[in-house]
Amino acid sequence: MQEQEKILVIHDTLYPEINDSFKSWLIEFQHNLKSAVNRTSGNPKDFVLSLDLVEYAEQIPDLRPKDFDYYLILIHDEVSRTDNLKKQFDQLLDYLRSLPRHLQTKKTALIFLKESPLDHEILQIHIEKVIKFYSQKGFNLLNQTELMSSSDKDYWVKILDVIDLISHQSELKSKRRSVKKQPIIAYIGRTTPDLEGQREILTNELNKLGIEILPDSNEINWNDINEDTLVDLLEVSEMIIQLVGGKSGMALDDSGKPDMEIEYDTITRFMNGELSSSNIGISKTRLRVIWLPDSMDIQDIFQEKFIEKIRKQIGYSGWDTELITGSFEQLKEFVLNTLKSRISHKVSLASHSMQNYIYLIHEKSVYKEALNIAAQLRDYPIDVILTHDLDLQKNFIRAHNETLNNCDAVLVYYGLNNVQWYESTLKEIIKIRKTQRKRPFAFQAVINEKEPVFHLPKFEEFLYLKISELMSQNFFKKYLKKMIS
Repeated sequence: MQEQEKILVIHDTLYPEINDSFKSWLIEFQHNLKSAVNRTSGNPKDFVLSLDLVEYAEQIPDLRPKDFDYYLILIHDEVSRTDNLKKQFDQLLDYLRSLPRHLQTKKTALIFLKESPLDHEILQIHIEKVIKFYSQKGFNLLNQTELMSSSDKDYWVKILDVIDLISHQSELKSKRRSVKKQPIIAYIGRTTPDLEGQREILTNELNKLGIEILPDSNEINWNDINEDTLVDLLEVSEMIIQLVGGKSGMALDDSGKPDMEIEYDTITRFMNGELSSSNIGISKTRLRVIWLPDSMDIQDIFQEKFIEKIRKQIGYSGWDTELITGSFEQLKEFVLNTLKSRISHKVSLASHSMQNYIYLIHEKSVYKEALNIAAQLRDYPIDVILTHDLDLQKNFIRAHNETLNNCDAVLVYYGLNNVQWYESTLKEIIKIRKTQRKRPFAFQAVINEKEPVFHLPKFEEFLYLKISELMSQNFFKKYLKKMIS
């Protein structure tokens, strides 16, 4: 028996009460969707109106968004100006934000019932498609409405647009299932006795995101993990996380070297390419994250020397190693943002859809700051690719050029006083824009934490912004909104 898919049609439940013609249109719209979908292949579908969920018009419906597969939002005015619709929208927004990022996208379509601006309120969620169900000719004096009626041939074209969208969503669901069969995998290594609790908390947080953690926390027997076994686990992992506290672990070898340091040295050799698994064909880009807590109490000489070695070696590490020296919350934020970014990218690749995407170019030493900027931009229906993500690929130059050619906009984060890097980066972008791109950038901008750096040579093709300006309503209305629309 095929599983029934449920589509929620969200609308202002007061609007039919003040507009009788709309109430008739709405009921016919629901009926025509059901009739059209019955003539297509795929799972059966049920369309539920907000009106079906209330006993009286003034009642705000309890939407229970988790019970539905897709959402169609009918817009007759700006959401922020429509109290009834806004309260329903807030229910949907709260639900979507509670999901892992890779499940928040491509579930919602907007259906405009008359000409209305695309306001900031609605763009807090990812919009798959905008469909206009009103006449481009304007208000019809005879029918007292702009709405397309079922006697209009364009009406049925729009109905089929909705059905095609929902069918496309079914295909995406199956593609997401294929992504799930190859999940994001993270290795969380041995830790010191004082950080066992934090290891368990981090494991639980990542499990909630659908991240597979190695080794399995319920089946850990560290004594069974020798060098060959460890390398096999590292080979399949996309992130390697090490929590280093103030107490040394158990001594395992004749030299008396603590077990955690032995593991650390093995991982270092693996990341340097000195060790490899016998598993032919495994090719993953991976990131190593080492956490040294800011409030650490070093309790023995062995651990003191080990931590000193880590700090020295970090200076020689590449893009694939990140040292976090702050609080546990800072570690979690960094790990979760990085892995959410990878999940989102993986789903986009599976669905062959990368929409409204910005290339954020940055230097290695400011990766954490760039990651925070990307996380804020992703609050809009925007994909963000970071230089760091591309540097982990086998051919960085090719990936970098392809991204500059295909992205919608480019941001250059100037975090250090490296004028040479700044000039060469901007000249490269200008060259690619003039000689290779088939369409102009939506915008090109240089961003900085504080005031724009005055000693930098300015390029007239670029905007110069503080990060606060990038996230402002003014920038949204002038640039981001146009790119999204």
